Amino acid sequence: MTEKKDKKLNRYVLTEELYDILKQQILSHRMAAGDKINIDSLSRELGVSNIPIRESLSRLASEGFVTLIPFKGMYVAEMSLKDIDEIFEIRSQLEDLSIRKSIAHIPPHRLEAVLEDLLSHEPGRGEVDRETTIFKMNGDLHGTILHYAKNENLKDMVTSLIQRIHRYLNDTRCNIDMEAEKIEHEIIVRALLTRDTEQAAEAMRNHLRNAHERLRINFEK
Repeated sequence: MTEKKDKKLNRYVLTEELYDILKQQILSHRMAAGDKINIDSLSRELGVSNIPIRESLSRLASEGFVTLIPFKGMYVAEMSLKDIDEIFEIRSQLEDLSIRKSIAHIPPHRLEAVLEDLLSHEPGRGEVDRETTIFKMNGDLHGTILHYAKNENLKDMVTSLIQRIHRYLNDTRCNIDMEAEKIEHEIIVRALLTRDTEQAAEAMRNHLRNAHERLRINFEK
């Protein structure tokens, strides 16, 4: 019995690791949008059987990173303005809910730490630095709000949508406006600190509206 449980655990751990590896390859564009996914080739490259790779790809498909076309195979999901528009439409509603569920529960010291880190940020210093910084900014603010909303399904959905947006931000066409992101994040944090639900919700809507427009303009270039 123990041996069977160990095998199941090892299979689960392996699938999780493969899921993380494949998602990172998609986010970094090593696996490019529209590319057909060769499962046999991945199996040889990663030194594992096809089964956990298929399981990982199925999970990525459920999150919008992979597209399954019957009788043809699996493909890295395309990137489009329609996808951007749909993601932000959903995010706007879900993040409004996150604000309302979390605002009474986020400890002031946590928000003050987020604000302090945000204000200490210095724009510039190269493309990689900007990408790393904006991902951290998003994790600090949106991650904190989602944590204290205390709804795991909501957290998983919003996190997946944010990761899909990061895929666009990683695109070479995208020039991230760090100063605008910083200012908008600061306004949200200060509203959260005053426990003003409507002001915080409006600040989040404004931020997502502006981020949506900035990304659209970059992607249209």
